[in-house]
Amino acid sequence: MEFCGIICEFNPFHNGHKYLIDEAKKVTGKEILCLMSGDFVQRGEPAITDKYTRAKIAIENGANAVLELTTIFACSNAENFAMGAVKILSKLNVTHLAFGVENTTLELLTKIAELKIENSKRFQTAFKNEIQNGINYNTALKRSIATTLNDEKVLEILNKPNNVLAIEYITAIKKLKAKITPIAISRCDNGFVSNQEYKNYLSATSIRNRLLNEENIDTFIPKNAKISKIFNKNHLLTLKSMQIYKIRTLDAKSLEKFYDYNEGIEYRIKKCADDKNSFDEILHEIETPRYRLPRINKLLLYPILNITKSIVNKSYKTKPVC
Repeated sequence: MEFCGIICEFNPFHNGHKYLIDEAKKVTGKEILCLMSGDFVQRGEPAITDKYTRAKIAIENGANAVLELTTIFACSNAENFAMGAVKILSKLNVTHLAFGVENTTLELLTKIAELKIENSKRFQTAFKNEIQNGINYNTALKRSIATTLNDEKVLEILNKPNNVLAIEYITAIKKLKAKITPIAISRCDNGFVSNQEYKNYLSATSIRNRLLNEENIDTFIPKNAKISKIFNKNHLLTLKSMQIYKIRTLDAKSLEKFYDYNEGIEYRIKKCADDKNSFDEILHEIETPRYRLPRINKLLLYPILNITKSIVNKSYKTKPVC
């Protein structure tokens, strides 16, 4: 039996996800294996509902199997998220990888991925110049790629989060020399974080917001994808309080061992956690052009989950047991 993989969060499962599964089956003729984030997702927050509910809904809507993408990979940046997931799928002998994108020109996405792998002197110089201007890693990467390829359209492509993930999937496939064929499928909604409806499609971000505001979302999800229980807002507040407490109990030097704590950010995080009262105040006080809110969310999560640099490094070096 051969599988087409889908790397996902299903947070929550909606019509766009159903479309992706159906299209992947149609294009590849393979069974669908979903590698799904567990209780925490890439934004550094808990999933809207538990992983078992999300996996069950995926199976009921066309997936043939759902496996968990470990938290170390699921809560990492796009590059490590993709590398960890593709490594697992390659060890499972998955033959294809389907993903939703805003730009389905695989040739251009592949060209960008190859540039990243090549890491030419011109690209390195462009990237160094962008970083020295004090901007964050992702923006510097996008601008240096556009500069190196001498193509302004690349910036537009790279400003779409799903395109960025697609490039990272292709990069991981090539770096690992995995025998996986990438399959790009055009998204049905207006984008990853768009709050604009398109027919019966809406982004997961907007659907989550509607759920939290107790608004009806039936138009945008399959009939059998209703979730009766989402994470409790009070539990979320408790988690945030625990995150702050954990940081307050450690000194800045101790924070340095956690994943992605670099460039002295541990001192800024420690000071803000000690000086500010609310989680949101701490988030915005830490924020800089180099450290944006999604990254900070994850930085505040790593200590309570004990995700250290050594654990992450070991995970990337360990061969998955399949």
